[in-house]
Amino acid sequence: MKVGTSESHLSESTIIDVIQTRRSVQDGYINKTVSREDIEVILNCGIAAPSSKNAQPWRIHVLESGERLDRIATAVHCAKNGGSYAPINPKSGELRQWGSSVAKSAQILGSVGVGFFIENTAAFSGGRSAVTNAHDDVRENGIVGYSFEMIGIGALIENMWLGAHAQGLGAVFMGDVLVAEREIQSELGFSGDLVGVVAVGHSINLPSDKVISPDKVVYHSSV
Repeated sequence: MKVGTSESHLSESTIIDVIQTRRSVQDGYINKTVSREDIEVILNCGIAAPSSKNAQPWRIHVLESGERLDRIATAVHCAKNGGSYAPINPKSGELRQWGSSVAKSAQILGSVGVGFFIENTAAFSGGRSAVTNAHDDVRENGIVGYSFEMIGIGALIENMWLGAHAQGLGAVFMGDVLVAEREIQSELGFSGDLVGVVAVGHSINLPSDKVISPDKVVYHSSV
């Protein structure tokens, strides 16, 4: 797959508008396929993302709507502990303020036109298991490497998301499908860490305005 290098004809205002109007679209998906042309645009946007050392620590598994995507949606919905699968405080084991969204993610998977499942090829870290089981003297280095992988994959996901939005499509990234990671790995034939899925489709719903907390940006004195 080749990423274009020709000069962009998009105006600055168009690019900024695409970035600022991107939203997580979770509802209103209709039974309409996503064209192969749109899929290629989304993929090309994704793989143009930057990554540390240009390692490109990702593999994208493309699955259009149909029986296989329905099976994965069912596996997510029926996953053990799906109702309690949510971020926790690793020190206390207590849930953070967010509840489980697994059922919603399963419903979305069953209604979108295509799912882009993201595998971390673990160029630096060797993957979650390798970092978890590493000796104390190298674990920190593994965590840093894993962080660099996630930064690159995050850029990949954002680029794909923006590409979908620019094509007039709805999209949402869902990480809680990891509740059925083994089933998804088996269905799609890979063994690397699953990061999540970018779900894309045609939606009749307009996303709401995004509220940004005022404490997310801090200006510092230059002296």
